Amino acid sequence: MTRNISLFASLALLFVTSQASAGWYEIKNYVGTVGKVPVHVSLQTYDYLNHDGPSRWRVEGSYYYDAHRIPIPLQGKRQPDGNMVLCEAAPPRSVADSPVVPARSAAHPVPCPIALKIADDSAIGEWNDGKKTLPMTLHQVGSLDDTGGTERPHPLTGIVEIPMWYHTKTHLLLGVYESSKDCLASMRHLRLVNITTGHIDNDIALDCEAGMIMTPIYANVTPGETTHSVTVGFQGGRMGHDEDVDIRPRK
Repeated sequence: MTRNISLFASLALLFVTSQASAGWYEIKNYVGTVGKVPVHVSLQTYDYLNHDGPSRWRVEGSYYYDAHRIPIPLQGKRQPDGNMVLCEAAPPRSVADSPVVPARSAAHPVPCPIALKIADDSAIGEWNDGKKTLPMTLHQVGSLDDTGGTERPHPLTGIVEIPMWYHTKTHLLLGVYESSKDCLASMRHLRLVNITTGHIDNDIALDCEAGMIMTPIYANVTPGETTHSVTVGFQGGRMGHDEDVDIRPRK
């Protein structure tokens, strides 16, 4: 299966060929609350990819409320002092697109409701949709930074479960990233979390280099060729490759 991912493919080609020993992921995962409601939050920054340009300040992410388990894409900007503003977006229509932030309207008076101040291992701020304001308190539970290449042989710390932008009608898709001596950083499992019950209906083992091709880590799982499959991006070769993965729940 060939994707129409000219932008991402060009970036992947650049870094796979010219800096094969280093990656491009700077991820921090958090758990915490919005008001009193538990949430999981994952944020990706771009210092390494864009350290000489204004794009270094962009932020992408994905978060979900533990009670609902439907991922909400995030897009935003951060400041050098650690402050960031994040917009809640609709999932991208294809892997060639970015998540779509809704225009300001009566239904969305504040398209960018999240303001955070990031510290070393925590974040505080607020969620304000124009109707109510709720405090946000987060603490870091995991990170992935593979930009150091061989100089940083252990790119993961803690728990790195990535809520993919794509989800099915029934399941949240969590990419579980792990690192070992033989496979430094890859999505080694794809978990299907039942949106209704929270039960893990399947835990699919993946080969090394899975989930390491798309610049936004949240785009490494996309709709598959059939209704019971997804497409997973794999690093390797000049531009990486795709594999169709069966995600039918275990019986």
